[in-house]
Amino acid sequence: MRTPRLFGYQQLHEGSVLITRQCRTVNVVRGKEQVSELLSALENEDTQAVLSRYASRTRGTSTSGRAGA
Repeated sequence: MRTPRLFGYQQLHEGSVLITRQCRTVNVVRGKEQVSELLSALENEDTQAVLSRYASRTRGTSTSGRAGA
């Protein structure tokens, strides 16, 4: 039996990758290195497993430098 596809992705024109779960945005991967890593993993591993792993990462993984936020 085929597993339903919960996750999807779209590479945006500015280079970031939007990850969705049931058509709702769950994360945006930014940065040349992170996007390259994600796209490489998508080519070599199970797409749904990769997207699930990236979706569970905290949004905006780069620090903003704001103290006390």
